[in-house]
Formats: sequence, C-alpha cells, structure tokens
Amino acid sequence: MKAAIWPAPSSEFFQPWFDFYPLFAAESGGKQLVEKGKAQFNGPAGRKVANFWKKLYADGLAQKEKYNGDAFADGKAAMTIAGPWAAKAYGEKIDYGVVPVPTSTGKSAATTNTFSDAKSVAMYSSCKARGTAWDVLKFATGKEQDGKLLDLTGQMPVRDKLNTAYPDFFDKNPQYKGYAQAAGHTVEVPNVPNSITIWQTLRDAYSRSVIFGKTHPGTALDKAAAEAEKLAGQR
Repeated sequence: MKAAIWPAPSSEFFQPWFDFYPLFAAESGGKQLVEKGKAQFNGPAGRKVANFWKKLYADGLAQKEKYNGDAFADGKAAMTIAGPWAAKAYGEKIDYGVVPVPTSTGKSAATTNTFSDAKSVAMYSSCKARGTAWDVLKFATGKEQDGKLLDLTGQMPVRDKLNTAYPDFFDKNPQYKGYAQAAGHTVEVPNVPNSITIWQTLRDAYSRSVIFGKTHPGTALDKAAAEAEKLAGQR
C-alpha cells in the first residue's frame, strides 16, 4: 500500500466531487457549495474538511501524483470514495466494506449527508408537445422503471425509502443497502450561473493550499468564496 486513500490530485473542475465535496456535505449537514448566492464552503465545515485532507497529504497518507488506474482495486490504497457502481466493479475480487465518509463528530450513517452525482432529465420550455413529453418523463421515472434501473445497473434511483420500495432487490443484494440509505440524504451541485468556473476556482484554491501546501487553506477558501459569489451573481 502506498496510501490510505488516493483521490485524483489533478486540477479538473469536477475533482472536488470526489474528495472535498462528499466530506463537506457530511460535515456541514447537507449544505451545497453555494446557496442563495453565498458561498458555503469557507465556513467552519469547509475549513475542517480542508484541514483534514491537508493533514492526509502532509503525512503522506494521500499521494500528490495521479494514479493511472483504480488505486483501491489495484491494492495501492486502503480506501476509496465510491458510489454504488463499485459493488459490480469490485464484486468478489475484493473483500471490502462500506461506511459513510468521516465527520468531526462521528455522525451515524443514518444522519450523514453525501454527494450523489445524480443525472437529471429536463424538458425545454420550447417543447412543442409538452403533454406527451411529460407523460414520457413520468413513465421513465416511475416506480417500475426505477426498479428496472436498480436491477439492471445497481444505480440508486432518486427516490425516498429505497430499501422499503424494493425489498426483494436489497434482500438479494445486501451490499447495496448502505447506498440506499444514503440516497435519502443527498446533496447536489448548485444550479447557479458560471458553475463550472466556480468549481474550477475552488479546485485551484484547494490544490494550492490543501494538496501542495503553498498557502493557508482558510485564506485560500476565503479568496475562492469571494470570487465564487461574484460569479454566482452574474447573469
């Protein structure tokens, strides 16, 4: 093993979804990155998460170079942050367990928020057959179709009380129960103007301060938050 955990330390705007954001969602009790035009990530929860990751990097428990592959599957890291896709990807190849991400107060799995990376569907206001389109959307996201999605892919539908909605599936596939419980406490990316630039601003600040230790995390987060609020207010 070369690391306790090995998230990608690269600079793409979406990388916070796989290191900072899941822990921030849990630590903050379900806050989004930006809410009502105000950045949330530079508050106490965000600072705790940033300092947590900084210590992992400083102590060599997370690596500062990118691993080309799956560090957990290849036995290079002891842990990973992964969604329900991992159950099929790892299968019987790895003897592993599933737990929620850590928080400073040790929240239980039943109360821990997480990032779902949900994929959404929408209907344009310019649609010329809204009634038909709406019927298709209702069908595609109905309980029966959600059940088929779950059965075929192991992906969690965005639906409350999944464990009780599809008891047969979870009885046959108990490795998914933890993910189903978490599906009721998910946090998404905020729907704000310039969202990609906001995420990139956060990632750049995080990389400089947390991964490479070139500046203090609190200072970096405050600067990124000020920029994020300016970007979120632009239309």
